Amino acid sequence: MRYLLLALFTFESLASISQHTSVDTLYSSNTKDKYIIKVRLPEGYSTSQKYQFVYMTDGSIGIGDYVLGKSNSWSATVPENCIIIAIGHTGNWHDKRSRDLIPSDISNNAEKDFGKAAAFYMFLKNELIPGIENRIRNKKSSAFIGHSFGGLFCLYTLFRDDKLFDRHFAISPSCWANYNELDKVEEAYFKKNKDLAAKVSIYVGGLEFLNKVLYSTRSFCKIVNERGYKGLTIRKEEIGNANHFSIRKPAIDRIFEQLKNY
Repeated sequence: MRYLLLALFTFESLASISQHTSVDTLYSSNTKDKYIIKVRLPEGYSTSQKYQFVYMTDGSIGIGDYVLGKSNSWSATVPENCIIIAIGHTGNWHDKRSRDLIPSDISNNAEKDFGKAAAFYMFLKNELIPGIENRIRNKKSSAFIGHSFGGLFCLYTLFRDDKLFDRHFAISPSCWANYNELDKVEEAYFKKNKDLAAKVSIYVGGLEFLNKVLYSTRSFCKIVNERGYKGLTIRKEEIGNANHFSIRKPAIDRIFEQLKNY
């Protein structure tokens, strides 16, 4: 049976890409833009069972293609205890990722299509997540997965007071972006907070010294670990010969292996 989301926002229905996935568009008053929202329900979905709500960026490219199964040869094994909520951009996704996923909270180094992660965060907090949870009421816990700029945004959400997610999975996070703005956001948070209740898993490729990801991620992890935040569990894994793109599959597979037992 096909379960649809949809009446909860002013969605414009598109099409179903599989028996268990609905695809719709959602306009955000925070970012003044539309997003493609794909919701994948597991086989045998039941309203009487609790599920992990797994939000992720790049719903129409990259990790989104793998998680939602673009083809038989490029398809992840999604745990049956997970509902996937994948967020994709409309139009020029390259520019819009830079706009939505890169923070500029401290430096205010933002432009029209750059550095507006705070607005995208408010879209999640005030529009997308309440709508999802109003319609699908059997949440056990929530997680967030992001790759590259999406991984950066995943870590950025740690330092917002709302704590939208229980678990954070950052793949090849671009911690270097906007002159290491993430470090500045973390520092501002630490000045006011010594607690950080979160479980964080970070995956980075061993070959990513070529794109600044490896070293900036190591630096970020070192800083955060030295803070001694109460309640924080952070784990970093460097995956051998993986680069910024080949890391996506093994990282997602590792994430789902964790989530199926959570």
